[in-house]
Amino acid sequence: MKLAQMQQKSDGDAMAGQLTASAVQPLLASWSQRLDETVPPARQKEVRDKLDVELKKFTENTHKTIEAQVGKAAESALVPIFMEKLSEDEMKTIIAYMESPASAKFQALGSDAANAWAKKVIDATRSTVESGVKTFDTAANKIVGAPASSGAASGAKK
Repeated sequence: MKLAQMQQKSDGDAMAGQLTASAVQPLLASWSQRLDETVPPARQKEVRDKLDVELKKFTENTHKTIEAQVGKAAESALVPIFMEKLSEDEMKTIIAYMESPASAKFQALGSDAANAWAKKVIDATRSTVESGVKTFDTAANKIVGAPASSGAASGAKK
C-alpha cells in the first residue's frame, strides 16, 4: 500500500536508529561498569579502545539487520492499522498531501522550526535552569563534603 511505503520512507531511518540505540545502550552500560569494576586503571584506556572497536562492529551489524527489517515490516504492520482507522478517502487525501509541494516545503522547514522553538524555550528558561544548577551544586557539595565552587555550575552550561 502506497501510504505504508510513504510512512516507511519518512520514518524508517529514524526508527532503525532508535532501535539500534536501544540494543547498543544496555550493552555499553553493562560493559562500561564491568570495565570500571574489573580492569585496573592503568589498562582501562587500552581495554576501552579494543571494546570500542568491537562495539562499532556490533552497532554496524545490528543497524544493518534492523534497517532491513524496518522496510520488510512496514507494510504488514501499517496496512492493517491504516485500513482500520482511515477511510479510503482519508488515505487518498493524506497521500495527495504527502506528495504535494506544500508537504515537501513544510517538511523542509522542520529543523528550522524546531530549532527556533527550542531557542525560545531555552531563552525563556535559561535563568531558572542556571539557578537550579547552582542550587543542585550547593546541595551536592554539602552531601559530598566538598567546599562549594563556582566552576561546577559554569561547566554544566556547556
